[in-house]
Amino acid sequence: MVRAIVLGAGTAGERHARALRALADRCVLAGVYDPRPADAKQLAMALGIPWLEALEPAFDEAHVAVIAGRVEDRPMLARAALERGLDVLIEPPLAPTVELAHSLLSAIVRAPRRPIAQVAFDEHFDPVVRELRASCADQTLVAVRAERMDPATAGPTPELDVVQALMSQDLQFVMALTGEPIAATQAAGRRVRRGGPIDHAHALLVMEDDLVASLTASRAGGAHVRRIRVTTTQSEILADLDTGTIEAVRTTSTVGRHESVAQRVELPHEDPAVAQAVAFLKYVERRTSPDVGIGQAIAVQEAALAIVKRVELIAHRPAMRRGPQAA
Repeated sequence: MVRAIVLGAGTAGERHARALRALADRCVLAGVYDPRPADAKQLAMALGIPWLEALEPAFDEAHVAVIAGRVEDRPMLARAALERGLDVLIEPPLAPTVELAHSLLSAIVRAPRRPIAQVAFDEHFDPVVRELRASCADQTLVAVRAERMDPATAGPTPELDVVQALMSQDLQFVMALTGEPIAATQAAGRRVRRGGPIDHAHALLVMEDDLVASLTASRAGGAHVRRIRVTTTQSEILADLDTGTIEAVRTTSTVGRHESVAQRVELPHEDPAVAQAVAFLKYVERRTSPDVGIGQAIAVQEAALAIVKRVELIAHRPAMRRGPQAA
């Protein structure tokens, strides 16, 4: 039986803790730790799991650690777990900067045994996304268009901008789908709250294999949307993650004749966080490399940073004069 600890008691930590707790036949949730003890105690009490007061003794309780603390805490927590020989599931982004994210690679090399190091892109394990990838297999990819929107909410300023918080899931999908790096990036966006992070962003990417990806992420309106459309030379496939459906139109051609066949598939609901936890435990038990590793997560973080820089470049453009130019 795998013993797991959750390092970080925020929203991400609670999501992972609930997922692991749902797998009681395969995993013992040995406790939660957070550098802010009050947060750890509150989550532990809410879930009925042990509260771990100190980091080093917490490692003695576990085989694996879920790194889900605040972004600035994640490199320290991940390195500490790896140095103690634990396998890790790390919430993205890995670190506040790409340089700190890269430092995790050296921590993996220095670990006392070869660790399983997976990054928690939950939607990679969503049944709708899995079916979408399968539907595109063996087809020539042309384009991807993704829309991801959360309603605007009042309250504290979010820790992450909309690119890292939302669009990164779609960046990971495109990279996993094509297996290719990004060749070119254009982006624009805006803030709704003055002085806050970017609330709306649109990115246009060209991959090395010439696939064109158009990604929109927003928390500036009133809608909740999770849609991905993939165009291939043979079909048009739309996946709606909220409704759990895939709609595909496939075209076949014979001499002088074209036929289109429409298909709609409704997939049973499955919590992506639980599906991801199942996969992580399987990698740990079998000592096999995870689908989503540190290298891909760093590539996603680099792409997100490039998009944010493009948005900032346009946002800070000189103000254009209105009306006749002054003499």
